[in-house]
Amino acid sequence: MKRKKDYKSRGEKFFLEYLPKEVFDSLKPKEREDYKKYRDNHRYMFNGKNQIKQWEEEISKLREKIKGKKSQINGDGENSGWKQKMMIGYQGIQHYSKDFQFNISIGFRYRKSEIFKNEEDYKLGKKGSKKDLRDQTHFKGKKLQPNPKLYLRITRTKDVFKNLYVGSEEDVRREIGNLYKEDWSKESLDILKDEVRVIYSTYIRYNVFHSNWKEFFKGKHSFPSVIEWSKDMGNKRYDW
Repeated sequence: MKRKKDYKSRGEKFFLEYLPKEVFDSLKPKEREDYKKYRDNHRYMFNGKNQIKQWEEEISKLREKIKGKKSQINGDGENSGWKQKMMIGYQGIQHYSKDFQFNISIGFRYRKSEIFKNEEDYKLGKKGSKKDLRDQTHFKGKKLQPNPKLYLRITRTKDVFKNLYVGSEEDVRREIGNLYKEDWSKESLDILKDEVRVIYSTYIRYNVFHSNWKEFFKGKHSFPSVIEWSKDMGNKRYDW
């Protein structure tokens, strides 16, 4: 005879038979609460165990997939892997990569914009010492403001490098804004420096490929000229 009501969790530990409605209605409030708590959580446990079983089966399949993929990468006793084949190709072209190995360091230097306006007078002996100029905080009644200047160093090796003056913060923001047709006046200094690094990186790789490092280091590479190159190249510059 088919049961009127059955449970998927039948046969599990702590399983209790279904209580007929008449029996359930006769339970005290606390007993009803305990019965519901038991029945709900017994079901949750059953479903949870089934999920775990399903996940363990999936994990087992994934482990097999991982094992197979590792074999493709590293090879096995009979077949070469992607890594070995890659290294064979790498040995043949690695000298091209060396041509593009360089590092760019970039940062702002701060100085008070008007602090040396009196330098000519100082040289002529009309004003105080050079220390007085360094300690100067006001000029013509106005407080001197920091005027950050952006500098960049391109390093090939420890002894082979080139320093470049990029421009004032205001100039750099304006040039980048012109390049992208966007307002760069409120971007953080970190974002500004990162963008300059990207712009110069593509420019350097392109020019070194079409010339060489010796010729590149002879050039001035002003930021406006780099921006003009970026405009002319368009999105193709990102290939470099």
